[in-house]
Amino acid sequence: MEGEPASMARPFPQPCSMLAMMLVELQVAADCEPGKDKEPARSEREQVATLDRPWDPASCAPDVRSEIYKWLDEVVDWINEQHTWRVDRTIPVCWIEHPHIVHELATLACLRWEAGYAARPGPLAIWQQQTLPTFLGLISQRIGPTGCPPGRHQPSPGAARHALYRSDAQARARRRREASG
Repeated sequence: MEGEPASMARPFPQPCSMLAMMLVELQVAADCEPGKDKEPARSEREQVATLDRPWDPASCAPDVRSEIYKWLDEVVDWINEQHTWRVDRTIPVCWIEHPHIVHELATLACLRWEAGYAARPGPLAIWQQQTLPTFLGLISQRIGPTGCPPGRHQPSPGAARHALYRSDAQARARRRREASG
């Protein structure tokens, strides 16, 4: 609108219709979990078990994961513009190269989407006052206040240790220790 300040709050980015439908299906399924008024039939439970969970991108089919990453990219832009001020509390441009950020960001985005549809303000207040600050604090703690400045992605300092752990020699050594009990 004309005359509104440029800093006016932007709406939370919406996932594509496929992801939105998945999230709605999962909400409906959660409302029918055991212990609720209507327990789902076995076939319904089995069907729910096969649904992709957008908050866990690694477990989703590649086409779904691709849509999740597109949505998360918009969410990162939104969070960095709408909810951060200090540069040590922003999500780095290279977020997709940090698995720990991807895992947590997907959960954060799904929680925010869900809070936006709540009938009361409580879930959104919790997201704003607890969930988001905790997430941003974890990023700062894990990569440091200058861990990945724009345009200068830093590879994981633990990469060599991860590679050593996955080496055949280390795997054999662990199996020997397990066998000797």
